[in-house]
Amino acid sequence: MKVFISADIEGVAGVVSWDQTLPQGRGYEQACEWMTDEVIAVCNAAIEADAEYICVADSHLNGENINLDRLPDQVSVVRGSPRPHGMMQGMESGDFDVAICLGYHTGAHEVGTLNHTSNGAGFHALRLNGEGIDELDLYIRVASHFGTPVGLVTGDNKICASAARRYPFVETAVVKQAIGRMSAQTSSPHAGRELIHQQTKSVLSDVSRFRLIDVQGPFELEVDFKWHHPAETLAFLPSFERTGAQTVRFRGADILSIAKVVAFLSAYKLVPYP
Repeated sequence: MKVFISADIEGVAGVVSWDQTLPQGRGYEQACEWMTDEVIAVCNAAIEADAEYICVADSHLNGENINLDRLPDQVSVVRGSPRPHGMMQGMESGDFDVAICLGYHTGAHEVGTLNHTSNGAGFHALRLNGEGIDELDLYIRVASHFGTPVGLVTGDNKICASAARRYPFVETAVVKQAIGRMSAQTSSPHAGRELIHQQTKSVLSDVSRFRLIDVQGPFELEVDFKWHHPAETLAFLPSFERTGAQTVRFRGADILSIAKVVAFLSAYKLVPYP
């Protein structure tokens, strides 16, 4: 069995503020250790299930959050940013049986702790074929494109409820209850990773029950920026259509083209004039 882990930080037990998610912020180093602990909980469950290969995509911010020295030897890690397949980078290299979405959070259009979609500083909201999307919506489709079903989503009660409603075959692990955008009633990190370990064991006991999402194209992506400038300048490109003062539209033949555009828009920064 081959197991893929896509790991974010906002949905990790104990993480409730932007400071905990940024390298310069107070509490970031501790949050990275909690994130690492949750990844290890999944890895240990996979090893107990005799997984022959485990790949972890460190998928928060710059992709340099997980403490590699603490991971089991059987694990390989996709690290760094930017990368074309985003939070599922590395999946294209192997035939995985199941994917685990660890530490996920709700999108910019939803209620939840630390809610945003891909780039909280730049994006107000993202829509796919007219519907608001979060990172799970995008990357569960990327996983399906590569033939890998998602079996488990972990995070706060809001993302887990959203996942269960939209993808009822997916199991969830709630490690905190959202109170506000920067507040939650959280389990202890130890209790959170114990729950994740047990839920992962349940998932891996029978991966055949999980299924792929329909990824038949074409797709239409709309991005609402927080500023006017990106929408104005992207409209200079023939592949983008400006549909509002702060909104652009992109049409892609498949979900990978959508994921690549989101990765590009999240990472691209203009070089200032000298």
